[in-house]
This record gives sequence, structure tokens and C-alpha cells, in this order.
Amino acid sequence: MKIALNLLKILIFIFALFILAQNTRQYVDIELLTYSYSNVNLLVVILVSLTIGAVLGAVFMAFSIIQSHSQVKELRNKNRQLINELENLRNISIEEIPDEDFSLGPVSASKPSPEKTTANQQTSETQ
Repeated sequence: MKIALNLLKILIFIFALFILAQNTRQYVDIELLTYSYSNVNLLVVILVSLTIGAVLGAVFMAFSIIQSHSQVKELRNKNRQLINELENLRNISIEEIPDEDFSLGPVSASKPSPEKTTANQQTSETQ
């Protein structure tokens, strides 16, 4: 795969050199905002345009990569924090968990209602 990719790069480079060689004798007039340049070699214009485009592309790509790296670092920290929390929850014994925590889950162990508690106390007292 690497050989095919390198061959493709070489072919693109040779094709670009061929295009540049075809434009060595052509001259163009350039107007940039308030500046005007006349009889500029087209080869120079193409090379400068490609260079500026490559530099701007690299700068924008660098910003994107920096942003991606910061997001990855943030997500790794959050993942590490969640793993630590999970390990801590696995290490808690059942005796350490308060009774109130059982009523928070979807299947809750309901506490006896006050009416049932008083009824149970009265029956135990009468016996």
C-alpha cells in the first residue's frame, strides 16, 4: 500500500512539473486589491499560489488537530475519573451503604408505612 501511495505522489509531482514547464513563457497581469503587477511570469504565480495555499491549509489543519487533541485529553480524563468512581463503588461493602440508597433504584425496597409499623407494634405488645 505504501508503495502505491508513493508512486501516486511521484506521478502527481511529475504532472505538476509538466504543467509548470508548459507555463514558463506566459506572462500575466495581476491586480491584488489596490496593487497592480504587470508581466508576471505565470510559473511564479502558480508556485506562490500553491505555497500560500499549502501554508494556510497547514495552519488550519494545525488548529483542528490541537482542538481534537484537547478534546481527546478531556475525554481521557473524564474516562479515568469514571473508572476510578466505578472501582470505588465495586469496593464498597454492603454494610457501608445506607438504607436510604436502596430506595433510589428502579426496584426499590419500600420502607414499611407508619400505619403498618404501628399495627405490628400493637400486635407484638398484645402477645
